[in-house]
Amino acid sequence: MNKTFKKSVVMVFSVIMVVVVAMSCGCVGENTGANNANTGIDSSNTNDNTNQNAKNSDMGNNAEYITVVDMAGRTVEVPKTINKVIGLGCSLREIVYLNETDKVIAIEQRESVQSKSDDDKFPCGTELPYLAANPELLDLPVAGKAGTSYNYEAILKMNPDVIFMGNNKDAADDLQNKVDIPVVVVYTATIGPEAQNEKYEKSLRLMGTILGKEERAEEILDKIEEYRNDLQSRVSKADVHPSAYIAGRAYSGAHGITTTDPHWPSFELLGANNVAYNVSEISEGKEVSKEQVLAWNPDYIFVSEASLNEVSADLEKPEFKGLSAVSNDRVYKVLPYCWYSFNKDTAIANAYYVGKVLYPEQFADVDPEEKADEIYLFFDGNGAYESISNRMGGYEKFEL
Repeated sequence: MNKTFKKSVVMVFSVIMVVVVAMSCGCVGENTGANNANTGIDSSNTNDNTNQNAKNSDMGNNAEYITVVDMAGRTVEVPKTINKVIGLGCSLREIVYLNETDKVIAIEQRESVQSKSDDDKFPCGTELPYLAANPELLDLPVAGKAGTSYNYEAILKMNPDVIFMGNNKDAADDLQNKVDIPVVVVYTATIGPEAQNEKYEKSLRLMGTILGKEERAEEILDKIEEYRNDLQSRVSKADVHPSAYIAGRAYSGAHGITTTDPHWPSFELLGANNVAYNVSEISEGKEVSKEQVLAWNPDYIFVSEASLNEVSADLEKPEFKGLSAVSNDRVYKVLPYCWYSFNKDTAIANAYYVGKVLYPEQFADVDPEEKADEIYLFFDGNGAYESISNRMGGYEKFEL
């Protein structure tokens, strides 16, 4: 069907069309399985993303295109030159990491929210590092609600060259068919164990190829490895390795003390002694029993500031007051890593703060707040720690 005709039909009969989809946006409705087998990922061909060709568009332009295979195994033709981009399904974060904020023309509804009530268990845009560092993005038009609906008419009017979408093949097919704009599925889920790291690396390289930012993608991956090596080198010099637990790890909103992550990336980067390590083989939000937390009895507890209200309520209960970390005043707050999908920059920043707490001698030269802004500057283009900590609390002890 001719593109002009097809778009006209959609615009005429869609004042504001929306569609309910099963898309997951990571920790806001986390479904780790959707990032694995359920997306139809073919690991044998995800590297085949640089075959270039040219085609004549239906509009009569001789625009050059490249053919890519996305993270759902879909073959998609995208313009060789990208001037306008939309990131759906929590994929805006990586567009910012790739230094392409000037090409972003829309955001998602949750990202546009600039304030919220104290009992709201979900994030607002000003709590997200990539938006806190680039507040001008908060005022862009809204293209849809992650995981629920898209504004087809608005997307058609904005006419992006490409749309990135996190982790959902069916939603990508549906959107591409309706707006006749290339939609590329990317991996927006967590890092942690090697299998998840590899998916993230492939996805970031794919986005780099499409946006003409291949060198920047490699720079990001090299920097993550550089931080990992520094963290683990410091920890290797320690004689004592206390046990640690992440409490209130957000997924589908905030949770209490019995929600954790067996491979919380900050612990993984650091090589910390995570008491929940054997609960799962991947990084994901996991609910464990109260009895299990008591049996683990970790030396230190770190609380995601996404879940302060919920964890605070739990720590008022008599059964948790006997925990070693609680009785010895070793409970600390960390910035939310899993907050509107996964903030890789925050994972690294948290790792340095956790290192400072667990291994003060080995991290004596580290100021966690300054380190956080160094990391945010590299990933997001500007510092973000002060802005986020003013809303969330920042790096400090948990008042028991």
